[in-house]
Amino acid sequence: MNGNDDPTPSVIPNFIGNLFIHIFLISCYHYVAYQLQNNHKKMSKLFAPIKIGSLEIKNRLAMSAMDLGFTSDGSINKRFIDFYLERARGGVGLIVIGGCYPEMTGKVWKSIIGLDKDEYIPGLKKFTDTVHKYDTKVAAQILHGGRSASSFFSKTHPVSPSSLSHVNIKQKPHALTIPEIKKVIDGYVAATVRVKKGGFDAVEIHGGMGYLINQFLSKATNKRKDRYGGSLKNRINFAKEIVEAIKEKVGKRYPLIFRLSGADFVEDGLKIDESVEIAKVLEKAGVDAFNVSPGWHESRTPIMLMAIPRMSYIFLSEKIKDNVNVPVIGSVRINDLALAEEVIDNNRSDLVSIGRPLIADPELPKKYKKRQFDDIRKCIACNQGCFDSLLGFKSVSCLYNVRVGKESEFKIRKAKKKKKVMVIGGGPGGMEAARVAALRGHDVHLFEKADVLGGQLRYAYIPPGREEIENVVTFLETQIRKLKVKIELCKKVDTKTINDLKPDVVIAATGGSPLIPQISGIKEKNVVMAEDVFDNKVKIGQEVVIIGGGTIGCEIALHTAKMGAMGPEVACFLLKNRVINGDEAIELTSKGKRNITILEMKNKIGGKFGISTRWVIMKQVQDAGINSITGIKVKNISTKAKSKKEKDNACVTYEKDNKDIKIFADTVIIAAGYKSNQVLTNKLNGKIDELYKIGDCVEVRTALEAIHEGFEVGLKI
Repeated sequence: MNGNDDPTPSVIPNFIGNLFIHIFLISCYHYVAYQLQNNHKKMSKLFAPIKIGSLEIKNRLAMSAMDLGFTSDGSINKRFIDFYLERARGGVGLIVIGGCYPEMTGKVWKSIIGLDKDEYIPGLKKFTDTVHKYDTKVAAQILHGGRSASSFFSKTHPVSPSSLSHVNIKQKPHALTIPEIKKVIDGYVAATVRVKKGGFDAVEIHGGMGYLINQFLSKATNKRKDRYGGSLKNRINFAKEIVEAIKEKVGKRYPLIFRLSGADFVEDGLKIDESVEIAKVLEKAGVDAFNVSPGWHESRTPIMLMAIPRMSYIFLSEKIKDNVNVPVIGSVRINDLALAEEVIDNNRSDLVSIGRPLIADPELPKKYKKRQFDDIRKCIACNQGCFDSLLGFKSVSCLYNVRVGKESEFKIRKAKKKKKVMVIGGGPGGMEAARVAALRGHDVHLFEKADVLGGQLRYAYIPPGREEIENVVTFLETQIRKLKVKIELCKKVDTKTINDLKPDVVIAATGGSPLIPQISGIKEKNVVMAEDVFDNKVKIGQEVVIIGGGTIGCEIALHTAKMGAMGPEVACFLLKNRVINGDEAIELTSKGKRNITILEMKNKIGGKFGISTRWVIMKQVQDAGINSITGIKVKNISTKAKSKKEKDNACVTYEKDNKDIKIFADTVIIAAGYKSNQVLTNKLNGKIDELYKIGDCVEVRTALEAIHEGFEVGLKI
């Protein structure tokens, strides 16, 4: 979970911001260069076995610990087991579950797995016995939230090394006394004993991401004056004593993985050099492997989002690996196993931890090993179904793997009767319905009025940092073509088309159409639609006003702002040669020369961006110099003004606080959202025996909702 939607920005030193910019730009350049290489080179060490202590793992792929939202009482249930069983079948070498709380004080979320009671052991054992059938090893991650554990979930007061509140929770924690620290350590030990009794092959201790152990390690949260605070040597003691106590209790041969923050990305937080020293001490204490990750949930440095170049943070694991003699696991934004291969082959880590990619496609390792590249659902780091669902108190799902969390419920079986199925609309919902219907053995015909498939989702991957969304369209189109779905493009369907085809089933996925607000002058020649800008059908002036500050408005603003901006590879070259500095790189790569203003009638821009994503989009809007004016009503658009000097004839007039204000624009972009397209479906009501309506043609909704509806309809027919 990433609780970064706090409107109050945290203060980060300039050197941290500049460090991130350097990393960002260098990674962008590296990514571009990598794409020019052969992604499908001969596999090397990725599928070779490796040992963590005494434990041999069949390949170098580990599934990272994550909250699934499947339980509320700390126990493991069938849904939980079914989820991981499918990933074990898919070929991953190591599964880490969790984080699991060792005591109630450390419970950070409602659906976290419990390790504080012996009554959980039978459920743990049932889980490990099931997963072990597929030669997949399993570890349990022990996570004590410290000050990150709100009393809302734990029902107890949070604790920490010092009484400093979490940025987002704002609940002052109790500073642990030395006797209390000993009890917490005992809790870690007792939890590990339960992990071992539960049949787990290893334990992972979470010492990163701003949780309790990390709070002791970092000067940002540890202000103690005793043996657990002050110098780095003292701040390590808590973690060191946990490792030593666990090893003494369960045996030195029982594998212990330590999740380490490579860098905290907060003021006074750990830097990589300090993390290296921590790793050296903990290796001597008995750690058998390090799982290295970046940042805290409190940090304003993006970590888990699509906008982050892939492999941006692998340099952290590489640095740790260069200084220890035990295996190191690299993580974060490695969503393609070709990238994982590159990391392993170049000795940047010994294993790669992937989480969301295995949510999107549980068979990722198996498919990649068999060279079934077209059949892989690539995680796009959209966070819509995973992080955003959890933050909304829902269970984990996925944008385009509908079976997540419903593995037993949603099984695609051959239909008892073959039917002729007509799908109207080639957006994501229509394609998913066609895919599932074809898998069930139906004769499927798909009609799309445009000359390409993808619907409105095509526009979502045009703005900068959103390019990976195209993977959704590519996957769905590839699958329906492989399944021999009959596809007709540039075909507008009417009742005659339906009568001629004589389908048994009609699935209407006709989507939506752009909303055109009732504004005087809306048909002026300088007024264009957002879709036309995305399709590069119109020229854009220098002074741009965007009417609508929702999702589409922000995306078109960023797209327009980026026109003429410096490319990341150029910025990387200039940074490397000290021609420009980090701040200049931000400026030059974030925007071109256009002046852009968003006008939004609501009190804030951002629309339906997910909780985990919105704050980054807003930061991008800020960096691009995009002006936003909210709480307004647009009254008039004109083409009379030829320059900013002609104030009385300004192109756009809007009302704010009962005052009329004029703003010059040589281009006005309409991005006011969409409305349902129900013209055809209204004609079909009562005339088709088996008629299904999905997606925007019912009401405007997200791509996730449309795809999920398409899957379920395909399963019904």
